[in-house]
Amino acid sequence: MYLAPIIDSVLESKKSSLLGQSTYFHITSILDRAFKKTEPFKFRFETYHDYSKDDFSVSGLYDMTTDIRYIILNFSKHKKTITIKQDTWEIFKFHISQTCQHESIHRDQWQHRDTPTDLETLDFRNTTGSIIDEKLYLADIDEIDAYGHDIAMEIVYNYPKHNPYEILKTIDNRKKVWSYIHYKKAFKGEKWEYVKNRLLKKTFLWLPYVK
Repeated sequence: MYLAPIIDSVLESKKSSLLGQSTYFHITSILDRAFKKTEPFKFRFETYHDYSKDDFSVSGLYDMTTDIRYIILNFSKHKKTITIKQDTWEIFKFHISQTCQHESIHRDQWQHRDTPTDLETLDFRNTTGSIIDEKLYLADIDEIDAYGHDIAMEIVYNYPKHNPYEILKTIDNRKKVWSYIHYKKAFKGEKWEYVKNRLLKKTFLWLPYVK
């Protein structure tokens, strides 16, 4: 996985501190400090009224003007704490690691580019907008590259006993490849073969690096 040994090692080192009930602020503070000396991600949290009490997701942003990778933990406004249990630790770690890797890919994409001076950067991955904006966003080659890596990770994580290339061939019938399902929903009712083929090709190219 892309930077996975470093990212996963840091997360595992803080497992005992993160298990149990913690405030949202406490969790993001632990993660901020944990990654500061290795891979300096900036962790923050957001809360939403339409999240149920135990809902949790992770989104991210690479701000190319400041070279900062933001990782946003999304929680419910109906509580101020979340409980991470032994049996939910792996999926919690997976989603954080996946987003850290996604934003790291974006960082490397911009490593040798000139940053536009009029660019609006604060556009988090889970921000809602028009469906047209969403499709333009997902069709961007940088996003196809990063989401291809997400999909490769989800295939290996959710289908560990299967040949990953067989899962890729039958991906339209799979219910646990969340990032691909996100694309299908966004382009529902439209001809999206060009975007789909590029996305699956990127996934195919990333699979050998996802273990």
